[in-house]
Amino acid sequence: MSRKLRYGLGALLVLGIVWFLSGFERVPVTVQVGMSGEARLRPFLAAERFAERMGLPARELRALPELDRLGQGGVLVMPRQRQSIESLRAAQLAAWVANGGHLIVEAEYQGTRDPLLDLLHIARAAGGESSNKPRVVEVPGSARKLTVATFSRGRLDAQGQAPRFRVGAPGAEQILSIAHGKGLVTAVLDLQFARNRHVGEHDHAELLWHLLTLQPAQELLVFHHPRRLSLWGFLVEHAWGALVAAAALLALWLWRIAPRYGTVQPDPPLARRRLLDHLRASGRYFWSRGLRARLAAAARDAALRRVARAYPDFAVATPAEQCTRLIALAGLSRADAEHLLDAAARHEPRGAEFIRLVHSAQRVHLALEGGRG
Repeated sequence: MSRKLRYGLGALLVLGIVWFLSGFERVPVTVQVGMSGEARLRPFLAAERFAERMGLPARELRALPELDRLGQGGVLVMPRQRQSIESLRAAQLAAWVANGGHLIVEAEYQGTRDPLLDLLHIARAAGGESSNKPRVVEVPGSARKLTVATFSRGRLDAQGQAPRFRVGAPGAEQILSIAHGKGLVTAVLDLQFARNRHVGEHDHAELLWHLLTLQPAQELLVFHHPRRLSLWGFLVEHAWGALVAAAALLALWLWRIAPRYGTVQPDPPLARRRLLDHLRASGRYFWSRGLRARLAAAARDAALRRVARAYPDFAVATPAEQCTRLIALAGLSRADAEHLLDAAARHEPRGAEFIRLVHSAQRVHLALEGGRG
């Protein structure tokens, strides 16, 4: 590479650096990272802290029984998704409001029953504005106008009751406050302006404070009934990697133990058993059932029938003659011959006695076949 070419490339590089530095600059960028810590679990934490700074004590109710111990002179904020509140407890809340309480209640989504608002004679309807574009709200008794964003589509209807405060045109309110006995009910189509993410935008905090002070209050209560603990939800949130690995291992294990489909092999031929196997099995069955007497009688009868076939006069001989014939034929002792002849009349023989009787019968069979046992 020539010297002039190197100088030219160096000059271009310097000019590019100068152009970049003069035309670009670093600027800060805001990135939404979402809520963290306690604010992630308590959606109205910022509103509670705001009320405390304004001199109104605030606390959170996290269990249904706490609604049965509400003190007088408080303001209770109830967001939507409160289906756990049954009709009896809703009636108790209405009675608490009638005795001087202030209830700020968020309407349920369209298509979902809202027994609490129905009990307080506040109806919901479709229609209305649906935009987060700010709108101007006039505060009664004050020249100040608040800028508030609307987040939900719909409207509230007081059903002929005169509201003390409203946001929206008559018949299409998104916020309205009506008297209920000695107390006050504030129905809000959407409490999004009071949640952590939006309470600091526009004049949302000032609107919230105005709602909290529509009636004198001693403390702010926020009902937050958390969802039931779910092991599956916890694992998905904190251990999804372990779940994926476990699913992969389960799939590999199922693949490993699954049967392989291929050529069907013929069934192996059944082994043909001998007659002796059947006889041995039958004998074992009778022996296990305690039927040795039946086996002994069968052995005695088989031997004596064979003797009677070979010597027809044996059947009509006297017992003494039969005993003598067996001694001479098979070489049995007198005791064994008498035992063989009396086997059918005896009770259950013992093991040694049974073996001796069968041995005697076998000697008779051998003798008739031409041998001596």
